[in-house]
Amino acid sequence: MFKKLSAVYLIATLGIIVVTPGQAAVQRAFVASYGLNSNTSFDCDVAHPCRQFLAAVTVVNPDGEVVALDTAAYGAVTLTQSISLTAAPGAYAGITVFPGSNGVTIATPGVNVVLRGLTINGQGGTNGILMTAGAKLSIENCVISNFNAGAQHGVFVNTAATVRMVNTLIRDSDVGIEFQGGATADISGSKFLGNISNGIFANNTNSSTTTVAISDTVVTGGGVGIEAFSTAGNSRINMIRSAVTNTTEGIAASASGGAASVTLSDSMVTGNTTGYFQSSGGTIRSLVNNIITDNGGNTGVLTTLAPL
Repeated sequence: MFKKLSAVYLIATLGIIVVTPGQAAVQRAFVASYGLNSNTSFDCDVAHPCRQFLAAVTVVNPDGEVVALDTAAYGAVTLTQSISLTAAPGAYAGITVFPGSNGVTIATPGVNVVLRGLTINGQGGTNGILMTAGAKLSIENCVISNFNAGAQHGVFVNTAATVRMVNTLIRDSDVGIEFQGGATADISGSKFLGNISNGIFANNTNSSTTTVAISDTVVTGGGVGIEAFSTAGNSRINMIRSAVTNTTEGIAASASGGAASVTLSDSMVTGNTTGYFQSSGGTIRSLVNNIITDNGGNTGVLTTLAPL
């Protein structure tokens, strides 16, 4: 009798603790060109990867990651929790963005998102990356291109988030990257090539302060290279060890409400149709260690500061 009861107890206990695939989230999931979205039943593990990001993100824990194993297009995705999307070394992890959609959408308050090694290509899509809520966004080693119709963006952040961009290329879009809503951004080691209206745009529209720090970055070709503009509150850009070349307008600062400023240090502004454009409500400050030369002309006042 005792042996029979023990066996029954053991079976019952195992029945409680065994978890079948798909019943619990995991720390890491995978996507691949040969994957299947139905592999969410296996938690998109490395032996059973999913095909698209939108499937794999449903099986990972908050602060988990999805890894693209090989070269393929992995589809647009909306992220609703803290997560990393990462391309494996040597893999081309693409997102193609079609009309009426965004490549990566972040609209959930409090989330932290990391995008690493992705290539986001516009095919009529509205934004490569759209962030309207969230806490932090890190964009690392990415290529974002071809969002080139009016008001389309490589990256558009319209929330008081902290944004970090490292070693990323944004090219051939209407606006390379735009910050609104009190965002705080740091752009380093990146390139903005041939963006039609703006390369880097701080555009504050409420009572907050939108701040962008730029370092070791190149902005070349297209419309306005670096612009701070405000209709309310403040827009501030600080640039160091960077270059703005061969644009229609290199540096611009103006405001119809609030204040806007761009401060340059150890940087070069050259070969632009207009080197700098300062207008009402705007301030452009230059430390004496900048090179502002060989432009077609300049508009407004350049405020010179002595280094401390």
